[in-house]
Amino acid sequence: MKKLFIALATIGVTLTGAALFVTKGSGPTHSTLRAADLPPLIPTRAFYADPRSASGYVASSDARYVSFEKASLTGRSIIVKDLSSNDEIAEFPVGLTHIRWHPTKPLLRFIFEGNDWEADPFSPERENWKRISPVRLSGGWSKNQIATNDQQGILTWGKSHTREVGNMWVVSQDGLTAEKVAQGNSETLYWVFDYHTPVLRMDSLDTAKTRVFRKVGDDWVKLVDIDLSDDFYPLFVKPDGGLIARSARGRDKTALVSFDMETGAETVLLANPSASISGFTILTYSGEPDLIRMGVDSLERVALTPRGQVFLDIINQFPQPVSLGFTSQTASGRYVTQALSTQSKSFIFLLIDLQEKSYVTLGEYHFRRFKDRLVQEQPVTFPARDGLNIPAILTMPKGASGPIPFIVNIHGGPAGYSGLGYDHDTQFLANRGYGVLSVNFRGSIGFGKEFQAKGFREFGRAMQDDIADAALWLVDEGMADKDALVAMGSSYGGYAAALAMTRDPDLFDAAIVEFPMLDVEFQSKYHPGFWESGIDGWWRYFGKPDTPADLELMKTYSPSNLIDKLHGPILLIGGMRDQITAVQQAKDFEAAAVSAGKDIEAHYFPDAGHGVNNWRDRLRRARLLEDFLAAQVGGRTGGFEFVEKAPAFID
Repeated sequence: MKKLFIALATIGVTLTGAALFVTKGSGPTHSTLRAADLPPLIPTRAFYADPRSASGYVASSDARYVSFEKASLTGRSIIVKDLSSNDEIAEFPVGLTHIRWHPTKPLLRFIFEGNDWEADPFSPERENWKRISPVRLSGGWSKNQIATNDQQGILTWGKSHTREVGNMWVVSQDGLTAEKVAQGNSETLYWVFDYHTPVLRMDSLDTAKTRVFRKVGDDWVKLVDIDLSDDFYPLFVKPDGGLIARSARGRDKTALVSFDMETGAETVLLANPSASISGFTILTYSGEPDLIRMGVDSLERVALTPRGQVFLDIINQFPQPVSLGFTSQTASGRYVTQALSTQSKSFIFLLIDLQEKSYVTLGEYHFRRFKDRLVQEQPVTFPARDGLNIPAILTMPKGASGPIPFIVNIHGGPAGYSGLGYDHDTQFLANRGYGVLSVNFRGSIGFGKEFQAKGFREFGRAMQDDIADAALWLVDEGMADKDALVAMGSSYGGYAAALAMTRDPDLFDAAIVEFPMLDVEFQSKYHPGFWESGIDGWWRYFGKPDTPADLELMKTYSPSNLIDKLHGPILLIGGMRDQITAVQQAKDFEAAAVSAGKDIEAHYFPDAGHGVNNWRDRLRRARLLEDFLAAQVGGRTGGFEFVEKAPAFID
């Protein structure tokens, strides 16, 4: 203990004094930003290494206790607090997942290092934990349910040995007994259950079709086939035997439907003619959806149940619009913990009593102290060169108007989307003085099957045109400086950002390329194994490498084959443990660019996969971004942060 004290004391002496100088940062050099009334700079460490942050609240069934993740100067941990006294009564190591409470007792349950555990917060030491993993399923398991009473078994997918096909089991809460309730086969994707009784089974016919079977007696009978594009997702079996689902079967946009489990017919319950309905909020362990969001670029919500209306009435008391973060239910069904962001002002955390129709504030994410410096994003559309309207999310820095440096942000997937709601990275960039336009190019999901299909086989062409047209629109509207445009993206977005630097040479001035696919042929041939079950989704966008015409397109529109056409500086970021886009693609691209004399700056994170996760990597990435952007297009930077040199034991 003495050594730890000495180390911490040394940090305080050497780093605190240095921080007075090294964290002052630098102002903008871009002429418009120099003249702008930008808010005070938020330190980079406050965005990505705040030692006072708390989040992830999970309440006990009676809401007397709550667990949450808390940061400190010596690292992060899971804290348990007694809300009746406001005392912190226990501390657990960070890394706990699937955190929940015993349905009636003050016992914390969680998965840690591959096993399920139950722990008494009043005796939190590791040696006192009780293992409750499903003993029989030593070949692998994952929980599909949380118990709502002392005796209830828990639906669990698992294998009794590694050679077995996965089945569904009901496992006792102590993990000692397991009863098989649904027999799988090599084609089975998942089942739909009415409590513990399987009523539907989904099998993969091929990578583009799912066959739905219904249970008749002891037999499974074919009901209907569903295409990959139909976006069919079962949500809840109603007490009267019907199924609530999200579905685009027979329509362009995804709607909320009632699915007849005897005929396969659908009745639309809720639809948005201009967009697919998107996320849903579940307030109890029953799995019944209580609220539905009306679109990815809308924060409008509709209550589906009385308790959903109570919840909606409460969040409507806050300044609108409100975006929702982490939701956690209790076994009693009475309480919900909810993270929410009001007008893009970072998160506050509520404990909602659905019975009393009231709430208390558990805390605020400490970053919220900068709320007056944050900005609200807005949905916009712009016309592509062929007349198609392209949706996007626009964020302007506070105190500045155009023409300013602008970032065209490109989401991954490409079957993804940029939605409306609080985004930490976007707020970071806006605080540095940059406008951000997050583009839902054709091929993005959330805007209907027709819009998505317009992106199929259009990588490098119409999909990429949308990225260029976004930048041109920003310039035409007077928002962006035509000499300070940056393309930025990760994964597929990294591909498109790199490709932007090989075409339209007078458009983008720099690019940030993160965890990218850079060789489409390589990615299509050597994709992760778990892609196989849905590989048709990839083929729709990129074709098949064993088809000559498709292979030619892959080669033609791969940045790795266009090194000679690269113009302008590129910041390249990769993860050495990336299991999605092999880091070798980035390393080969860097080597070829350096050999050709191109302006490229590359950084590889040893502990990162397909993105950065721990605070050190998040902070380092942010510092790379802000320094690169300041040098290339003239925004401001926070400068060196003393916590960059924090010793390794501070997790």
